[in-house]
Amino acid sequence: MAALGHMDPSLYDQGETTGLEGEYHELHSIMVDGGDHFGVSALAFDTQELLWMGNQGGHVTSYYGLHLEKHASFQAHPHGDDIRQLICHEMGILSLSKNQLRLTERRGVRVFEYSAEEMHEMQCMLQMSPTSVMMGGHQTKVIEVDLQKGQEIRQVDVEEPGCAIFRMSTKFLCGGDTSGKVTLFDPNTMIAEHVLEAHSGTLSDFDLHGNLLVTAGFSNRMGSLNVDRFLMVYDLRTMRAMAPTQVIIDPMFLRFVPTFSNRLAVVSQTGQFQLVEATAMTAASMMLYQIHTHGGLINTFDISSSCQTMAFGDSTGYLHLFGNTDQPVFNSFPEPTEFVHPPDPHQPIHINDELTPLSIIPMQYPTQGTLLSDWPHYLCQKVYRKPKPVDSEILRSMKIYHNVGYAPNPGNKRRNQVQYKLNENNKHRSRKSSVPESPMGRGDDPFIVVPKRYRRVEIKYSRLGVEDFDFRHYNKTNFAGLETHIPNAYCNSMLQVLYFIEPLRVSLLNHMCAKEFCLACELGYLFHMLDKQKGQTCQASNFLRVFRTIPEAAALGLVLGDAEESMGKFNLSRLIQSWQRFLHQQIHSETCPKVPPDLPPVPSDPDRIPPEEKPPEGEEEQGESTPETETDTEEAPVPENKKAEGSVIKELFSIPTLTMLRCRCGHEVQRETESTLLTLSYPDCSPPGPGMDPQQISFSQVLQHSMVSEQSTQAWCNICDKYQPHIQSKAVKSLPDVLALNCEIENQRDLEFWKIQQRFIKSPEEEKSDTGPRESTPLSKMCRYGAHCARQDCRFRHPAGEGEGDGESFLDLSRFSDEDCFEPSWVPLGLKISQTDEGQINIEEIADDESMDPLQAETSNYYEIFASVSHVKDSKTGGNLVACIKVGERYHQRKENVTCTQWYLFNDFSITPIEKLEGCHFNLEWKVPSVIYFIRRDINRYYNLQVQNPITSDVLFNDTSLVNAKRRRVTMTPLSPDEVPKENDIIGLDAEFVSLNQEESELRSDGTRSTIKPSHLAVARISCIRGSGELAGEPFIDDYIATQEQVVDYLTQFSGIKPGDLDPNVSTKYLTNLKSTYNKLRYLVDQGVIFVGHGLKKDFRVINIVVPKDHILDTVELFQLPRQRMISLKFLAWYFLKLKIQSFTHDSVEDARTALQLYEKYQEMSQEGMDTVRARIKEMYEFGRKVQWKIPEVEEEADSQLAEL
Repeated sequence: MAALGHMDPSLYDQGETTGLEGEYHELHSIMVDGGDHFGVSALAFDTQELLWMGNQGGHVTSYYGLHLEKHASFQAHPHGDDIRQLICHEMGILSLSKNQLRLTERRGVRVFEYSAEEMHEMQCMLQMSPTSVMMGGHQTKVIEVDLQKGQEIRQVDVEEPGCAIFRMSTKFLCGGDTSGKVTLFDPNTMIAEHVLEAHSGTLSDFDLHGNLLVTAGFSNRMGSLNVDRFLMVYDLRTMRAMAPTQVIIDPMFLRFVPTFSNRLAVVSQTGQFQLVEATAMTAASMMLYQIHTHGGLINTFDISSSCQTMAFGDSTGYLHLFGNTDQPVFNSFPEPTEFVHPPDPHQPIHINDELTPLSIIPMQYPTQGTLLSDWPHYLCQKVYRKPKPVDSEILRSMKIYHNVGYAPNPGNKRRNQVQYKLNENNKHRSRKSSVPESPMGRGDDPFIVVPKRYRRVEIKYSRLGVEDFDFRHYNKTNFAGLETHIPNAYCNSMLQVLYFIEPLRVSLLNHMCAKEFCLACELGYLFHMLDKQKGQTCQASNFLRVFRTIPEAAALGLVLGDAEESMGKFNLSRLIQSWQRFLHQQIHSETCPKVPPDLPPVPSDPDRIPPEEKPPEGEEEQGESTPETETDTEEAPVPENKKAEGSVIKELFSIPTLTMLRCRCGHEVQRETESTLLTLSYPDCSPPGPGMDPQQISFSQVLQHSMVSEQSTQAWCNICDKYQPHIQSKAVKSLPDVLALNCEIENQRDLEFWKIQQRFIKSPEEEKSDTGPRESTPLSKMCRYGAHCARQDCRFRHPAGEGEGDGESFLDLSRFSDEDCFEPSWVPLGLKISQTDEGQINIEEIADDESMDPLQAETSNYYEIFASVSHVKDSKTGGNLVACIKVGERYHQRKENVTCTQWYLFNDFSITPIEKLEGCHFNLEWKVPSVIYFIRRDINRYYNLQVQNPITSDVLFNDTSLVNAKRRRVTMTPLSPDEVPKENDIIGLDAEFVSLNQEESELRSDGTRSTIKPSHLAVARISCIRGSGELAGEPFIDDYIATQEQVVDYLTQFSGIKPGDLDPNVSTKYLTNLKSTYNKLRYLVDQGVIFVGHGLKKDFRVINIVVPKDHILDTVELFQLPRQRMISLKFLAWYFLKLKIQSFTHDSVEDARTALQLYEKYQEMSQEGMDTVRARIKEMYEFGRKVQWKIPEVEEEADSQLAEL
């Protein structure tokens, strides 16, 4: 609140404007508002007889006249944000803090506030015109703001370190920075015209008058900054330096005295100032003026336009006013000062007057202390009382209009009153704490509580990375989750949905092509890892690496930067729907087979062929660039599989549609289109007119409206030869096997539509539950005995028929708490879609277990809900995406060795079994649907689900080098056909990595370091060594991996990779792409070879490949005692093999060969018994502690080589 003082302006005589050359003396000194806590940071003389002050606490105060009587006072910026500069404008006072600009009227009323993401560490501003101001700071952005609109006009990029001081000349806009330079910009284009190297250290202040520019600053002497007692003078006409002016104080601030051509006021920070001539070698006055700061430092000063007064502000909160006459004035011709109106006198009230209201008497606030009603904060807390449920009679008779329910009063309660029973002595008080389990929930609406399994999960990193993080705490199943620390991992939920579509999974596992960046191949690799992993997590790092390199994905805004992901400023629901649309198109283009020119083209709607007409398995195409796909067969008689003639995306998701445009003249145009996604279009459920209730619209009606709705549109008519209104209608030619729906709830209207329809579904169920007995309904509590319950009259719910018996025994039913009671959902569990010959469709909502009518098998498709991807809202983090998926029997047979179907919640690496109704239930306050999948019943019977590994031994012999054969230096001996590795063959392996992103960590208060985000590593070199044969110990794979992403650290000391080794233009190594080397490793893993190496767990994690544990022999674990430190390969080689390795850098061939030799040494010691092995390892630990795990000779050699380099 602004405080505006009242004073008589006649008390202050304007005085005479003569005597400009008199000596300055102190007129007044006061402690400013807030001076006991904050120092003065900015001063500015107004065109009125006012002096404005801003302090380091964000407070602005104005003082009137020579006695500095307080005129106005208000808090301009948040508490603790210091005022960097003040400018007096005709509209008010402009104040600048580190991240905010504010315009305030002189009486304290805010006009506007401006802030932007680019505003940080702002330092200065300059009025460019009566309606605009330019701001700069310790950053590379200069911002110009329109003062009338309070909006940004333009942003200009400047060089580091930005602009800390602004001054304007007749021709240039001058900007000073902390590097000691003054840059002269063109005011119109902000192009740097000239740069003046004023000081070698930094710049403290500068000013200009006419063609003279004078600077003060620091010089860099002997590695430290010292105040430069020479003022640098420049002539802007010739852009040359003139003779510097020497002063006797340490100059920190300077200003030209406006009434003189070249006179300067120079101020030191310790409290002295003097007047000097800018072009003279001697001071204009040897008089040295002292400011009584009482030990404080001068932070700011300003000179009035009349030159008769100077104001100084210090760090102790004092304001000092100096003048050079007896009665100085701030302005020679001041504007009238705006004062507060004097208060009107109050008329007395007679004691017997009963008609005059007492409210006309103003409230008298005490000068000291507080009012009795002003309670302290610790006694004022908001306590929410859980509302009582609405009476069932009110809900039964309620009618809803525009989201407001109206019902007659049942007469059993008082009007506007709700009775609450207070428990005496708190006998039945809940023992549960009201504080949320996670701080992420504090501060939010207490009635909107996101269940813990839906909240965003994060990996806690230690010095071992994620090796000691317990992922099994979040996943008790054998399905694999996906990790979150990879850039653009927001698509994890959709990747899980695509993986559990069995025909799509099989088709992508069988896919292989020669393209380096192929999302279909990467999805196949990822699905293979999800198949092999048992309960542990996988990473989609290779898939996302290829995804980031596709220019179309970046153009669509699907590739997020690190800053965007950390701040969460994006619409996750819209993003995942756009991602799904892009992926369908990309996978379709990559898996669509090319038709040979001598064969007829594949029709757009191929007939379904029975499996007996399929060609033999040996005659099927198996080319790399033409992957095998599958097609549909007829539903009756039921076949077992089908073979596709198009891409798998087209076969599964395609909806061929005939679009017809009919003009009013009768002319009709038809066009065939295909789409793989269907976007829901919501009609208006609120009829026009007052008193009309909203309409109940089923999900099937919305779906039918979205597929074949008629609408009017403007289109060109060739008959009418102009744009005419057309009626657009659609006819569906065939139905897909997987119905992918984008919910597209983008605005409040669509969200309210869902809420209204769910309320219609909820009301009949509540009415039914209130009037009838509570038997085993879908909303009943789960029986604790599950399928093993033997009671015939049990009132609790039991597993469905699909999961009875042994199929449900692996589920932990204790996961479902009493609060997991889900309301009926507007989204049905099943759909029956019938198609007519004219292309029209009829959609019915059915139960997911409703039997199929064999008479309608040719014209109707039965669908059941398969998956839903939802956006879990969180105002602080931007929320997260989760997927609810119905996992089929084939997946449970592979993972759990049971035969059942079960719904699961996939929240990145957290996987939880859930109820069937939870999969299609959406609490729209925090769980908003984004994508819904319906899948055709028994879809697996129409596809060939046989997986054929497309990776053969040919990958070991293909030359995929990116470097010219004449330039590259081969360091390996390729395998001969007789040397192809077989099962249980020993292979030595080692990999080297480079860093794409540095590790992000923070230092805790106790001195320990906490990792926020680990460094992003990429594989740069992979070496494989023969473990047996004539060429044992020779490498047959030594590939350097080229990367398209920027490398921030080659880690040469640990990897041996140097800049240029990964560049195809200059590299002399055997450089290839990651995909070809990955295929080689996949072939070795599929063959069942045994890998020997040191620290292979990390190597395989970064390579992003899953290797069975029984096929890994890690020398780290072989030579480690329980609960003891891990021993480096360098020390093991020196102790057991008497070899000196890694003397300067690492070499993957050398490391892999050494690991093989260590394994042979271990085998040799094992022949003497395991007691001998443990004894030898224990001796090594004792010796290592004595020498502190260092090898003296090797360390000295490494230091000498490093010095030579």
